[in-house]
Amino acid sequence: MSVKTKIKNDLWHINYVIPFTAKYLQGGKLHYIKKALPEIAHLHVIKGSGKRDISTDIEALFERVELQWDKNSSFFYWIDTNKTIAVRGNILSNFTLDYDRIISTPFHEHADRAIKAGGVYGERAQHMKNAVERLKDRVLRVLEVEDSAKARVLQEEFSALLDRPARHFHEGLQRILFFNQMLWQTRHTLNGLGRLDKILGGLYAADLRDGVITRDDAHAMISDFLTCLSKWYSYKSSALLGDIGQIIVLGGNERDGSYFCNDLTYLFMQVQAELERPDPKILLRVSSRMPEELLSAAVDALAKRTGSPLLSNDDVIIPYLTDFGIAEGDAHSYCVSACWEPFIPGKSLDQNNIKTFDFFRPLDAMLRAGDLDTIKGYDDLLAQYDAYLRQEWKAFLHSLDEFVWAVDPLVSILTTGCTKNGKDISEGGAVYNNYGVTSVGMGSACDTLLNIDRLVFQEKTYTLTELNGAREKNYSEHPELLAMLKNQEKHFAHDDERAAALADHIMEVSNQEIEKYRNPLGGRAKFGLSSPNYIKNAKKMPADLAGRVNGTPYGTHISCVDAPYTEVVQFAGNLHHGKYGFNGNVVDFFVSPGLLENNQEQFASFLRAAISVGFFQMQMNILDSATLIDAKRHPEKYPGLIVRVWGFSAYFNDLPEDYQNLLIERAQANETAGH
Repeated sequence: MSVKTKIKNDLWHINYVIPFTAKYLQGGKLHYIKKALPEIAHLHVIKGSGKRDISTDIEALFERVELQWDKNSSFFYWIDTNKTIAVRGNILSNFTLDYDRIISTPFHEHADRAIKAGGVYGERAQHMKNAVERLKDRVLRVLEVEDSAKARVLQEEFSALLDRPARHFHEGLQRILFFNQMLWQTRHTLNGLGRLDKILGGLYAADLRDGVITRDDAHAMISDFLTCLSKWYSYKSSALLGDIGQIIVLGGNERDGSYFCNDLTYLFMQVQAELERPDPKILLRVSSRMPEELLSAAVDALAKRTGSPLLSNDDVIIPYLTDFGIAEGDAHSYCVSACWEPFIPGKSLDQNNIKTFDFFRPLDAMLRAGDLDTIKGYDDLLAQYDAYLRQEWKAFLHSLDEFVWAVDPLVSILTTGCTKNGKDISEGGAVYNNYGVTSVGMGSACDTLLNIDRLVFQEKTYTLTELNGAREKNYSEHPELLAMLKNQEKHFAHDDERAAALADHIMEVSNQEIEKYRNPLGGRAKFGLSSPNYIKNAKKMPADLAGRVNGTPYGTHISCVDAPYTEVVQFAGNLHHGKYGFNGNVVDFFVSPGLLENNQEQFASFLRAAISVGFFQMQMNILDSATLIDAKRHPEKYPGLIVRVWGFSAYFNDLPEDYQNLLIERAQANETAGH
């Protein structure tokens, strides 16, 4: 496929080009891209000294980016969308920088240690230090010509930006914005924000104690901060508009057995809901130890229908992290990648969404190959699927070795292990160097296998050859079979012991294959039962034997349209993901607005019980089908309608039609089921 065709197929909004172009710049294709798409002829690629070293390129970039201050804001935050850099390899994305480092310790201290490491690593660190200093100085020159109280505060904060710890709450927020801007400017994408209630809690408490700010002042600052981050929405988006990854993590279990939260936990969640924007979004680390008031505040935020917060169950996740080999202190400090995949900031290269595994694909291959009439029973069927599943995993894991990461001096300076080892994060310098993959098709695989068992081996209504023949022809000659499969109760995500046992078995086989794998950096792999590709991957796949026809979407994460919430949660809580199966496992469902708004106390009780049952993670749409249908017909009436997609929130009007249609179908199914 040509570059031109690839771009036009994958990019349906021109502002996606800049982050997407990263894949082609190293091949000298920028001139072709500009010719193919005149709209980006203004794109200026910085090549620095010509040494093809990203650290010198960044120096040149930071000298040339245009600085703009929105004087309506108390913060200085900008992105020059017309300039970028060329790189070799894949730029790190889907990760969270350790912002605590640049708030609690001067950046120059980190940089100077890296420089002392010497060698190429130290040289790159020196260039990076120079680049950050020059960018800071350029900001100061902009501020010096302004005579206002805001400008004077910012001048003071930027003067000390790199040389001492932050002293005040506003200063801490500004530092986060400054380094966040640099990540976007250098084409990192899907940039998380970390545990801001914990990172900023000390500064906030000290300012309140000393009378520097009031709680209302902090509320206004957070509102301003989130508003800044919501800018350049199109430029920051990845595969879909709204797929930005700016997730704020709040709350969480501590090593001593307590649950951490503070006033900022409530404030960030409250302000995000009040702004009624899809991004940044909130992830709340929940636990059986959390206060009732915080869970009630989470329900209040959900009722605002921004899709936040996503709930992440520490009682379940932290033990999985430690079993995998994450140090206990690191496990308790986990954040997430862009959506939900657990990530240890400041210590990880971990790329947690680099590829998607399809559990139905090996089953389709098995059904297409060999003599199906030789399969004599369910155990034989499952054994044959296992063999194909193992082969699929082997090939899939081998393909991960093709990834080569771009040199990243800024992230390396701020990542534990890199300076000690004198090794860039792209070369394995971090403490953790694992790869994370997502998955689709588990529901299709489970329901297909169990339906074959019933129809072929138990009831003997069909032979396996007959069933598969109908499937391969997309049921064109057997509409009655398709109708039966569509209308019967599903197995996956129901209170069905066989379905849970089968899912566990498939995950155990997967764990056995992943156990054998080490990536080129010495890290391991991990997988999860959630993925953004439940539509994209399914388009390439033929029908299953669970009522899904050619090319139609797989089930969304851990969900089922005909199962009550309690059943889905119970099913999820009973799953055993294994040592390597913790890379995001999200229960996903629709809730009718009236049900939540009229029963908030009862809904909080449901969530409390669900936490105890042991779901891994949970997200939901608070929507009704009538609103979605009307929004599709009359988009001008719903410019601010927010929906939850994949692991992020987006404006309904910005979504492609197939995503809109799936949301409508799921909302209708939820209402038909009487939820």
